[in-house]
Amino acid sequence: MSRDRLVVGRILATLLALALGPAHGHAQGAPGPIPTDPGLRVAFIGDSGNGADFRRVLELIKSERADLVLHQGDFDYAENARGFFGTIDSILGPDFPYFASVGNHDTDSWRERCWDRNGCYAKFLKARMARLGVRPDDPDLDDQMYSVTYRGLRLVFVGEGGVRAGDRVYAPYIQRQLATDGHIWKICSWHKNQQAMQVGEKDDEMGWRVYEACKDLGAIIATAHEHSYQRTRTLTSMKDLAVDASCADPNALCIATGSPGRSFAFVSGLGGHSVRDQTRCLPATFPYGCKGAWAKIYTATQGATFGALFIVFNIDGDPTKAHGYFKNINGQIVDRFEITADASAAKNRARQ
Repeated sequence: MSRDRLVVGRILATLLALALGPAHGHAQGAPGPIPTDPGLRVAFIGDSGNGADFRRVLELIKSERADLVLHQGDFDYAENARGFFGTIDSILGPDFPYFASVGNHDTDSWRERCWDRNGCYAKFLKARMARLGVRPDDPDLDDQMYSVTYRGLRLVFVGEGGVRAGDRVYAPYIQRQLATDGHIWKICSWHKNQQAMQVGEKDDEMGWRVYEACKDLGAIIATAHEHSYQRTRTLTSMKDLAVDASCADPNALCIATGSPGRSFAFVSGLGGHSVRDQTRCLPATFPYGCKGAWAKIYTATQGATFGALFIVFNIDGDPTKAHGYFKNINGQIVDRFEITADASAAKNRARQ
């Protein structure tokens, strides 16, 4: 390339950057970490089905004025992507931000070119992202892994391929996506669990490396699969259920990148399909068993019904603070907690 053409190219790139302006939610030239939009409200659900109770959960999400939904898999249990997204469109609207991880009941109709006459989930998700102007890091979602950034929130989704895939494929992918990421708030989303990361009857189905990778990189871990709601305290080891002694309050959580880092995990599987009992980590009231790792358990044993977890990021004028609550379809708030993120690691990454 000639020198003149190189100079012209640089001028055009500069003009394009000026025309586009700063990234949404982050001031141009800001040296610090990347915040979310103030008051960004996210709803987390999973295991929804596509019946009347799912519609009630969507109405709840609408009434809470959530800005987006993260669905942790198991959609309609009927492999009817067209009908499932039709329900979402009818309540939240066709352009409402809706992102999802694949569940074990979704895999046969997940791929963009599946054989299902009622459509493929990945294809509907990609079309929705295109309408929102959101681009996944990889245009091919068939490997069940993708990441996006939406309004300053970094999101990484991985599949449900089992312990081997979790350890050998998903964990390295998570590390590639987040190791140099400068966002304050990051979320890892997948469907299945390790047995110790739920209080029902699920076995080890994801491997520990995905949990530890997200925790060490300062990401919140969002799962479903077990049809109930449970949330841990701040943990420094997911595998060992090690509660962070410096941040042990069950309702005041801490997020930090490190070795080990610290974060928390939750199961939000009350999207509308069914409600299961607590069979592990008894007693059924706080303080629970399993080394005291659980901050809140809400299952059929506690009289649970359907609902959603909401987290509001960047509150009270502080981009490192967030507020979470689980609300059921009867309007009852059954869990409340605060989160503080250590932005120092994100600040260093943003400068790189």
